[in-house]
Amino acid sequence: MTSNLFSSRIIQSALDFDVYKVNMMSAVAALYPDAMVSYKFIVRSEEDLSELLPEVEAEVLKLQDVQFNAEEIEYIKAVAPYLNPKFVDALHAFRFNPQRDVAFNIKPTADGFSQLGITINGLWQDTILYETIIMSIVSEVRSRMRWPEIPFEQFQAVLEDKVRHLKSDLKRRNITNFRFADMSTRRRFSFQVQRSMLAFLSKELPDCLTGTSNYHLAREFDLTPIGTVAHEWFMGHQALVNVRDSQKVALQRWQEMFKGAIGIALTDTIGIDAFLKDFDEELSHAYLGVRHDSGCPYSWGEKMIEHYRSLGIDPMTKTLVFTDGLNFEQALDICEHFQGRVQVSFGIGTSLANDMGDYANAQGIAYQPLSIVIKMVSCNGSPVAKISDEPEKAMCEDIFFLMNLKRRFDLPLDLDECRTLIDRLEKEGENYLIDA
Repeated sequence: MTSNLFSSRIIQSALDFDVYKVNMMSAVAALYPDAMVSYKFIVRSEEDLSELLPEVEAEVLKLQDVQFNAEEIEYIKAVAPYLNPKFVDALHAFRFNPQRDVAFNIKPTADGFSQLGITINGLWQDTILYETIIMSIVSEVRSRMRWPEIPFEQFQAVLEDKVRHLKSDLKRRNITNFRFADMSTRRRFSFQVQRSMLAFLSKELPDCLTGTSNYHLAREFDLTPIGTVAHEWFMGHQALVNVRDSQKVALQRWQEMFKGAIGIALTDTIGIDAFLKDFDEELSHAYLGVRHDSGCPYSWGEKMIEHYRSLGIDPMTKTLVFTDGLNFEQALDICEHFQGRVQVSFGIGTSLANDMGDYANAQGIAYQPLSIVIKMVSCNGSPVAKISDEPEKAMCEDIFFLMNLKRRFDLPLDLDECRTLIDRLEKEGENYLIDA
């Protein structure tokens, strides 16, 4: 095992998670302290992770010894003044309880294979931090069990080549508005890879790198911690209020909670068209911008520009943040397309901390990053859904709830999409007929 790529312990501190998780945790603690939720781990890659279970479980159980120390608490207060100080102080007493909250299993799939299963259940405010932490654990366990021979020099060479091409393209294309943040925690090859990447980018691209979503590494490298809100905030509201009002209420309560301090709205939980109906003049003025996470970035951006113009808002006063599986080349194309028309920024993850180029092992198998997610599947016993602007990213465990949600938002009931969802659930060995 290469010491430069792996650590003896995967999670380095209580801050080794994405910023948006603690933002949402504070809002949940204030507004929905009794809400109960369930999350599910999903493998999108065609790869059986079953044999990883013992080591993944062992690493997750180590979280019971992880807690926020006084220096970390003071750091959060300093860089996130929008969080209620009483909430931040209460993190002193926060403890992970993975034995209670997290369950592991090997589940059969419809195609005769098996897959690693992970579920998280409990109070929303107690379980919300697990998502990015467990994903980073799974990713690193997979890396050190299946790709331990990859030399650090391979990753370093790929990263240096990317930065060299980026600098050249910026100059050649005269792009002056390119800014990006590291958002690789959830799908990094390893902690050491993400750390090395940020050390390099901090020196090589200080004018382009706006920060990182990882609190621990932001602190280490004196970078801005970047993060706002995720789909689960909107999904949870589907069970907490009238479902047709859920998106607008989620937007309003987030704005009221943070007074605009972290005002980037996520647009694709129900889909961009449904979002724009709820994103009225008051909310459009109040939020600093919006985030793209699925569907065509160009058509999405054009819709947002037209939306702002229709309300008499100058698009150049707003920011479009693009975060959907980007690399530098894709980001530059988007940047150039919208230059001078709207402010743009980018969140880049897998391409930064989990790209080993054309590396192949001795058996000739080419390295590919793992595609995994952890998503909320229920809140207070009710199903929740993410419809998305990209069918492959849709998330729901109850086909009837999904159909009702679409009807409430006046979205077409696409039978092919329903069939795709049913096929996915069957492949994962799930019973999509919840009420049967």
